[in-house]
Amino acid sequence: MVEGRKQIGIMGGTFDPVHNAHLVLAEQAYSQFSLDEVWMMPNGNPPHKREYSQADVGHRMEMVRLAIQNVPYLRLCGLERSENSYHYTYETMSVLNSTYPDHQFYFIMGADSLFDFEDWKEPAIICRECVLLAATRDHCRKEKILRRIEELKEKYNADIRILNTPNMDVASEEIRRKIQQKEDIAGMVPEDVANYIRQNHLYE
Repeated sequence: MVEGRKQIGIMGGTFDPVHNAHLVLAEQAYSQFSLDEVWMMPNGNPPHKREYSQADVGHRMEMVRLAIQNVPYLRLCGLERSENSYHYTYETMSVLNSTYPDHQFYFIMGADSLFDFEDWKEPAIICRECVLLAATRDHCRKEKILRRIEELKEKYNADIRILNTPNMDVASEEIRRKIQQKEDIAGMVPEDVANYIRQNHLYE
């Protein structure tokens, strides 16, 4: 860590819709690593999630804005909002470092993604541009994750740290299914987000 640099977490995703587990993960990263802010970055055109119809990126941006409006350390970032081309992590992190040279960026990812990380575009550039925070999940044993981290550290000189994740069984896919079946989603998303979904007839 360089003295005086702002410590910024980056949390990308489709946020389709944003839900309480996303917010808890952002809060955990903020607290555990003493970050100054966590930037929530909805992806307008993710290369790995084109198999289903998702809410328009404008709706997803607004839902994130509503979800974080009362959390001072969370910020909405629109860098990946364009739907015209795919957004790759190495490009995003390079742009962020060029734009904010006085910031240190921490990219929040699921620990399971470490096992296909070498299939991502330009993993070496990603490792050079940011610290990776690997959020542990129950289905992936920590010993196995630690071995994988050591492999990536050796190959890419990566700075990868374990992000302790509270166990919250909430998923966007399940929320969309519940909405389609007219089931209650209270407790899964912030109230303002639930109201927005209802008012705009999303996922119906």
